[in-house]
Amino acid sequence: MASSALIRIGGLAAMVGGLLWVVKGGAILLTGQQPPLVFEAALSLFALGLLGLHARLEGRGGPLGKAGMLVAYAALAAAVLVLMAPLPPLYAVAGFGPFLSLVLMGSATLKARIFSPPWSALPLAMGLGGPLLILAGGGLAVMGERLLEIPIVLVGLAWILLGYSVLAVEGTRVQAPARVR
Repeated sequence: MASSALIRIGGLAAMVGGLLWVVKGGAILLTGQQPPLVFEAALSLFALGLLGLHARLEGRGGPLGKAGMLVAYAALAAAVLVLMAPLPPLYAVAGFGPFLSLVLMGSATLKARIFSPPWSALPLAMGLGGPLLILAGGGLAVMGERLLEIPIVLVGLAWILLGYSVLAVEGTRVQAPARVR
């Protein structure tokens, strides 16, 4: 598959996955009911979005980018398997794999300078901040079970922004400084 096609598919997948989490969180906040398969489908789309981010690196991701891509593939496989057999270990890989992949590829993205600021820090910030937001949601759930969904909606919005950045944000293409001898 051509790199530009993977970038488009990945960007759209991240945006739709984020939208699904916003819908899921909003539905639970408003009605207390989760729409069926929305959470699980979003996990697959997040992993596809990461493959688009990797394609955006255009081979400049180095070992961190490659490791992030491998984690994204593992998360994608686990997310597809979750749809067939909802087992806790598969949920763990499908759910937390994208955040690990974001940390790895986010570091590679900063190093390769493929996005201009403030977009350049978004993948790394999501990889580090997403799990913290979800943990904070556990604290909110003590006050009211539905409040757990507020961080889920915020993480979903971040995925929409990441998908947008993969699709539309132009890279900086900054050259390394010249060496003085």
